[in-house]
Amino acid sequence: MGDSYVTDIAGHPACEVLLAAWQSPDAGRRRALVRDIEVPGPIALRSRYRMLLDDAAPPGTWNPGMTPEAWVRQLRLETEGDNAVRSGAHTAALAAFRALLEEETGSRPQLPAVHAHIGLGNIAMEQDRIEAAAEHFEKATVVADASAYRFGRLRALVPWAYMTLWNHSAELALDQFREAAGIATALDDPVYRGNALLGAAECAQWLGDRAQAEQHGKDAYATFSAVRSALGQGNAAQRLAGWMHRWGRHAEAWEWLGPAMTAFQQDGNPTGLVNVHSLRGDLYLDDRRFDDAAGEYDKALELATAAGLPRARAHAAQDLARTARSRGNWAEAVELFTRSLERYRELGDLLGMSNAMSKLAEAQEQHGSPEDALRTWREAVVEVESYRADHREERFQNEYRGRFRDVYKEALSAAEKHHSPETFAVVADFLAGRRLAGLLEANSAALAGDEPDRLQELLAGADRRLLAHRRSSRPDKDRSDDERRENRIRRLGAFEFRRQDEPRADKSLDDLLAAVYLPPADEGGALLEALPDGCHTLQVLLDPADEDLVRWSWSAPGARSSMGSLRLSPTALDLLSVLRSGERATERLALTVDDLRPLSALLPPGLITALSAGGPQDLLIVPAGELWVVPWGALPLEGGLVLGEAARFVICPSLTIQRQLTTRYAEALRTPSPRSALEVDVWRSPLVRHHRMDLFERDRRWNPRRLSSAAEARGAICDGRELMVLAGHGRPLPGAGHYLELDENEWLLPADLLGQRPPRRLALIACWGSAYPGRAPSDPISVATLALAGGSDEVLATVGELGDSTLAGRYVEMVLHALPENTMATAVHRSTRRLLAGRGVRSRPVHDWAPLIPIGTHQQRGGPQ
Repeated sequence: MGDSYVTDIAGHPACEVLLAAWQSPDAGRRRALVRDIEVPGPIALRSRYRMLLDDAAPPGTWNPGMTPEAWVRQLRLETEGDNAVRSGAHTAALAAFRALLEEETGSRPQLPAVHAHIGLGNIAMEQDRIEAAAEHFEKATVVADASAYRFGRLRALVPWAYMTLWNHSAELALDQFREAAGIATALDDPVYRGNALLGAAECAQWLGDRAQAEQHGKDAYATFSAVRSALGQGNAAQRLAGWMHRWGRHAEAWEWLGPAMTAFQQDGNPTGLVNVHSLRGDLYLDDRRFDDAAGEYDKALELATAAGLPRARAHAAQDLARTARSRGNWAEAVELFTRSLERYRELGDLLGMSNAMSKLAEAQEQHGSPEDALRTWREAVVEVESYRADHREERFQNEYRGRFRDVYKEALSAAEKHHSPETFAVVADFLAGRRLAGLLEANSAALAGDEPDRLQELLAGADRRLLAHRRSSRPDKDRSDDERRENRIRRLGAFEFRRQDEPRADKSLDDLLAAVYLPPADEGGALLEALPDGCHTLQVLLDPADEDLVRWSWSAPGARSSMGSLRLSPTALDLLSVLRSGERATERLALTVDDLRPLSALLPPGLITALSAGGPQDLLIVPAGELWVVPWGALPLEGGLVLGEAARFVICPSLTIQRQLTTRYAEALRTPSPRSALEVDVWRSPLVRHHRMDLFERDRRWNPRRLSSAAEARGAICDGRELMVLAGHGRPLPGAGHYLELDENEWLLPADLLGQRPPRRLALIACWGSAYPGRAPSDPISVATLALAGGSDEVLATVGELGDSTLAGRYVEMVLHALPENTMATAVHRSTRRLLAGRGVRSRPVHDWAPLIPIGTHQQRGGPQ
């Protein structure tokens, strides 16, 4: 069942019975006529059989005027086209399905149109014309849905899901395969249930779930075997063989290749045979049987060329390059990997490109060209980042970060090995996140109106500008490739919306800001040149593929960057879990300076020595992902000091944002404010017990404006004033990330700051002001960071819970007291020294002071006052 049918379809025993049922005006009669016949194997007949038995099929007369001649003619065209696609005879298949499309009369159900578009889509997919294939599958599903033809939707959905997997998202493809499995189960079609299972197995493999992939793959093979589908058995066996090889289980791989070869030979499927020969070559190559491997790869290339399979040709070229690599012929390997990379680029195949570039970089390095290798690694990361920027939901952007984590890992390793600060800077900056940088660069003012309109206009305008910027900065060929990829992703991703009555209403702020993810650029040198003078700079992150490996790049004032990496201890890893978990608050609130000592491993030894040895020094920290929640000021150094005592430190979301802020500060310094009493807006939530904020009335350096209500406070934070101090309870919130409780039933959300003009300096005295627990490893989206992106020069906020206590209140007043003459970094540094000089304070839990951090970058001493 489900294989080619080479006999005249008109002579099939089910042909006349199905026609009689089709022509019956009564649904019950239709089902009664076909209920007891054997399930027909040919797909043209089985499609009609499934619809006749479907309880959801439309009532009444179907296709009035259908003649036996037209019935047979349509069945023959479908079967001819289907057989031609399987054998790789695309010209014959194209003629058959175009003729079938002309058979459509407009009467319902419109099976000729559905099947013609599915066939044309399959041809386009084989030829890697993804946009054309998606268009045909889309038309097929629209017509099938209008005809209440669920089996037709199922037939279009499976290949569509494979295209989504290859060109968009494994998570979205998995959703589509699950829908297909649901329809196949409802219609009791084991072949398509097997197809859906095999697709889900492929998604699991891509998402790193080996056990699920193996189980789904074996279940699919058993399903295909039960119905004697040679093509299904071949596909399942070949996939299982490939995974076994990838997982190092070579004996099992050979066992699965036998039935795969037999099945594809029986079915005459060229794509399957190409894949089997390629896998046989891989296994020979692993055994260093180079001639045998090359022979298999040559057979694969010959078959792929004859059948017109561009993706298979690219794979075959890559295989031959790997043979040269294994033989140690590095010059030949560089040439062949470059050739295969170009073929993958023509196809827009990111997985193929990343594999080719990783092997090309290795070959370049072995051939004595480390600079070429570094450039190739950067290009590989830029390609992945381009795909991330093209997606419009955070889960897809994070999926690509996870799927291609080894690309980032190897690029960082190469940067450290060959001492390339520029490579480290750009790769680590990508991992730090690009949404805030995109929002800051967009610099868009929102239109008047309610919040949803303002937010929509802001993001849409930013998206348009970033897209135009990307295209204007790329060569013509690259711009064409970018547009092709953008259109492909948009078309494939649109399936998620077409299957719902309304667009998703649960878009989180993270998803909304995914639209302004800043397109990548290989500009590590420019990012380093923009760093502030006279300042230590530390970029630090956890390896994306190895979470206990911390990587860092540190530059001392006037010195070239040094790089390193080390394994964190289990205790340090558990501390990070405590800091970023939403479930371990009790442990987090009990942490002391001594408890945090294992996290000092996040600091390079040379930096610890430099900060411990001299007077106060400036330090810019750029922590990526999970490390944003570290209370950096409390990390122990040498001689009993903590970092906040030794350094005027400031935290910045990324080097890209640091460069953007440097430009903003330079402009601010041209128009200094008069040195008079500092105007400050003050709001203290009535729900806060301590943090009384009495200092403003006692100190003539301040000109305070006490806000009278939560509503006035919400308006003031968007009014572009000089300085605002806002104290309230901050709480994590699913979807919004975080909110600030201004008063009972009065909240400030991060989205409130989008499109507004926040204060030039903003002090948020609240828990979780700059990040929230359980967040994805990307740039932090919060009230504090959105204020920074929206126009604030510097922000004071928290990386966890800040105590509502007498000690915390005293510390906050110390920091605020120092603000008129100092930057926030200097204010935090001086206040930390004063507080920790008190008896017994150093041994108490750090949540009364350490969570409060300055966010931005270093300015001239005293800042642009």
